[in-house]
Parts: sequence; C-alpha cells; structure tokens
Amino acid sequence: MIGNKVKLVVWDLDDTFWQGTLTEGGISPIARNRDIVLELSKRGIINSICSKNDYDQVKATLGEMGIWDYFVFPHIRFAPKGQAIAEMLEGAGLRGENVLFIDDNPSNLEEVKFFNPGIMTAHPADVLDVLLDHPHCAGKPDPELTRLKQYQFLQRKVEELTTSELSNEEFLRASNIKVTIDYDLEENFDRIVELINRTNQLNYTKKRLENPTDVEQFRVLLNETFHSYAGCVRVSDNYGDYGLAGFFLVRQSARAKKLIHFVFSCRTMNMGVEQYVYDLLGRPEIEIAGPVSYGLSSYAAIDWINAETQGQSAASAAGKLVLLGGCDLLQLASYCSTDRLEFVNRCDDNIKVRYEDPYFILGDRGTIARSEVLPKFPSWTYEDAIRFDEGIASAGLIILSMWPAMNGDYYRLSDGLNIRINRKFAGRIRSRNPDWFRENFERMPLDEDDDRLPIILDAFGAIAERSPKECRIFVVGAYTLGEAVELRSRRANFNRVVGEFCETNSERFHFLDQDAIVPSSTLLDKKHYDRRGYFVLAQHILELVEKEPQRHQWELQSREARAHSQGVADFVSA
Repeated sequence: MIGNKVKLVVWDLDDTFWQGTLTEGGISPIARNRDIVLELSKRGIINSICSKNDYDQVKATLGEMGIWDYFVFPHIRFAPKGQAIAEMLEGAGLRGENVLFIDDNPSNLEEVKFFNPGIMTAHPADVLDVLLDHPHCAGKPDPELTRLKQYQFLQRKVEELTTSELSNEEFLRASNIKVTIDYDLEENFDRIVELINRTNQLNYTKKRLENPTDVEQFRVLLNETFHSYAGCVRVSDNYGDYGLAGFFLVRQSARAKKLIHFVFSCRTMNMGVEQYVYDLLGRPEIEIAGPVSYGLSSYAAIDWINAETQGQSAASAAGKLVLLGGCDLLQLASYCSTDRLEFVNRCDDNIKVRYEDPYFILGDRGTIARSEVLPKFPSWTYEDAIRFDEGIASAGLIILSMWPAMNGDYYRLSDGLNIRINRKFAGRIRSRNPDWFRENFERMPLDEDDDRLPIILDAFGAIAERSPKECRIFVVGAYTLGEAVELRSRRANFNRVVGEFCETNSERFHFLDQDAIVPSSTLLDKKHYDRRGYFVLAQHILELVEKEPQRHQWELQSREARAHSQGVADFVSA
C-alpha cells in the first residue's frame, strides 16, 4: 500500500476520519486520527481532505476539534473524487507517487487510482494502525510546521489565481516574486542534500547522493573545486516565503559551462523560477534526466521575477559589472553581481583565447576592423572589442586581472596591429603554417617586466577615460604566497607598481591585495583558490562598494570645490 515516501495524506471523512456521516445527523470523532494528523504535520508531511460533504459543516466541525488549520487544499463538495484529487495535486505541485489517499469506499479508491496513476491508496482499517510507524512516513522533524505553512501560502495563491480574471502571466507579475541567490553552502548543506535526494519533478539532473560516501564527496566538490560554483535559490512572493527552494552547481572552464546539479522544490512549480535561474546562469549545457514536469523554455520571456544575490545589493545599485581577466574571475564574477559582462578565457579551435592583453584595450578599433591577419587564427575579435567598449561606457563597476599580461609574447602583425599570445599557442600557430607566420608576425622586444608594466598602466588609463567618472575600477593583484622565490619577486614587483598606480588614481581605482585579503588555507595549486577563497574576495569587493558611494561623492564635491576656488583665484589674478 505504501511503496514510496509519503509527502501528502488525503483523507476521506465519513467513516474514515470520523465514525458516521456528517450530513445524516451525527458523527463520533476518532482521537487517534486527529493525533495522526498532528504528528504527520510535525514530520513535514502535509494533510488534505477529499470528501463528498458540505464545506461549511466540515469546516465548523473540524474547527471545533482544533484540526481544521492542519489541512491544505481541501476538496469538500459533492463531486467525483478522481478528478478532484488530480486538481489538488496539480495545485500542490505533487506527484501521485508521493501521495496516500485513505477512503473506506473501494469504488472511490479505484476511481482515484484511475485518474491519478501511481497514487497510493488504502482502506482505513488496513493502514491507520501502522501509519505512523511506517518508514515511508518518517518524514523529517518540522516542529515549527514550516512545510505546512508553505503549502498554506501555496493554497492561498492557487485560490486567488483561480478566482482572478488575470491571465497566468499577469497574475505572476502581480505576485511580486523574488529570487535570492544564497552562496552560504555550508549553512544550507543538509537542505541541499535533502533537495537533491527527495525532489523528482523539478530535479533536472537527478544525480542522487545515495550514501555517506557520496555526500562526503559532494561536500569536497563544493569546497575545493575552483572550476565549479554553486548557489542556493530562495523564493518568496506576496503569499509567503518558500525558503530554500532550489540549488545549482555549475562546472565551468574556458571550454565549457555545464550544470552538474539543477534542482527545485515542487512548491515553486509554474512560477518560472527554474527557467529564470537557468537564464541567469547563461543557459549552460545540461543533460536533463527525465521525467520532469516541464522544460526550461516554458515562457518566451520572464519579466515578473526580481533577483538579488545575498550581499550584492550594493553592487546592483552601482550598475553593470564588467570583468576582464583570466580564469580567476570565473567564480569571482558569479559572487559579485548578476548584471555583468565577462571578458574571460574562452576556447576557439582548442586554443585558449585570452582577453588580459593590453592591446585588446589599447588597439585602434579601425585597425582591428581592417585587419586581415587577426581573423585567421584564434584570438579576440573586433566584435569583442566593440562589445567591451560599449560595456565599460555604461559600467558602474569594473574588475581587472592583468597579471597574465606580464607573460607570453607580444607580436606586431603585418597590418600594424599589436597582440599578446601565449608562447605555447604561438608555437602551434607557427607550426601550422611557418611561412605565413613568418610573413605576418614580428615579435616585439618586450622581454623585461619594466617594458610591459607601462603598457598595462596605459590600458588602465584608457579604461578610466572611456568609462563613466562615477565608475569604480578594481585591479586584482597577483597572489605571491604560493610561488617560488623568483616568480614571487616578479609578482611582488607587479603588485607594487600597480598598487602605486591605484593609489595615485584613488578617485577611480582600488587595488585588491590578494595576499592580505584571501586566507592562504583556501589556496589549491599556487594560483587558484577553492570556493571559499573567491567568496572572501568577492565579499571584500562588495563591502568596499557599499562604503564607496559616500566617499566618492565627497571626493567629487571636493574636486568641484577646488576647481571653483582655483577659477575664482584665476579671475582675481587676471
């Protein structure tokens, strides 16, 4: 009778929940059944009613018993039960496989099974004595009745939608749905594991954690893999707070971006939350493991959800975030803002295209557009350059990671364009067509760090000139603590020069000293951090952004005042 975990128990009333028939003049309450409802609720298992009865009489009777508020989605009217329960499950967002229907009438049991494939059914005499002891009814401790309250919110929402004259999308727009991305994975770890293992209808990847070893490996993956980032999805609307209702884990690199876990609670069904988060993540590759209730393109566009990442309100208020640099920005970007434009490593023909090239910033756009050499090998493009220019022109925040520009080789192309290329990839391009490479690539004599640093600083200056004066520019320093002495010295020199530049131009620039900000315990392989390291760096940036507006406004007023004073002095002198 009970072959799956029970999430909902649907009760018949007459001669099931109580003895007798309510409309025929009298009933005798069964105290045990009342206790069962209360206990199931404390285990996070919800209860409902499907009874051919008078609604007002039932509500009054159960109210006198102090039990009415423990039932959600009650169907109390003189109508067939099969379709009624199908409507109930659709509203509650549950599958028949996780629902137990209890009724004393065998005909009703068969009818409900016909209209609800997979539903569990039982006669009260066969199940009620053992229900609370059954392992599939163990639930999870919920003394605050959180799940019951969440389904009460959902019931109210369904009732208003049913009686509203608004279309479904109009109703969603009026619901004030808010999605918040929470990156505190350790605090939410148990709930994440529960979502992955218990959710079916909106579990798009279905990668279960079936034993303690799986759970421990999953914890390691969350904490140590810098190529992955994950977040919890919290949802609320006018009808209540659905709590932590989703989770995603994305694995990304220059070559690919793929969802490993993508799962949502059925409480958010038909709100568009899943598609919204999928779009927010950039629609990464995903292998959907069916069955799922619906896909990730159910709506043409979703304009009824307001999103925020915990701690990102200051960054969101500051405006669009533009990032340029290497793979160290892949996770950092995710923790800083959802409104962002990324110029981070990508792969083209198995060659890594890198944007931390000063000439990507400094190169004359007309020369780039006319170049006949650039399109013939994997590199940044004229379209990339224009997109970057347009991005920084409207940016509120810019984050730059330019240490890699100190390495590799610089070439002048035959059409006058300068470009930086990783030595390994330059060798591959040369080996494919040596004569063409020799005719079109001339290596520039920029072998010393002192030759390259001025070009990088010129690039910083160009970005400042092309971006709004209120835009804040953060420059990520090179991490030195994990390197050998020789390379540590080079990195330290880079940090000194770039730090001095930022200090001199502090009205626009801020230097991020990773050695001082990020705990060394988060270092993985001398240059990459685990998830916690990037999260700490992101939080540091967001804290500075939150403090920055007041300081920046003061600086602007001070400069204007100084300019005004100088103008008066010049006038008097003249």
